[in-house]
Amino acid sequence: MERNEIVLYVKKEVKHLWHLESRPDLEKDCVDFILNQWGEHKDNDYLAYLVVKFLSNLCRDAVSSEDLEFQYQQSLSDKERMIFTP
Repeated sequence: MERNEIVLYVKKEVKHLWHLESRPDLEKDCVDFILNQWGEHKDNDYLAYLVVKFLSNLCRDAVSSEDLEFQYQQSLSDKERMIFTP
């Protein structure tokens, strides 16, 4: 496959897999990531793997609902300390 064909193929397949319609900027970044990783593997399974890898890298620093609950509980503890500290 020529480079132009690979770019078109990756864009088409990522568009098919992409479910974050409000983030076309991330879709473009994902395409760029895949093109930088593209090697001898030239199939849909490898491409899907790279999409998951890209999104996983983004989620590394994401805040989970458990993190939010912990932060909320911390803020309550902080407020209690402020109230009851002479």
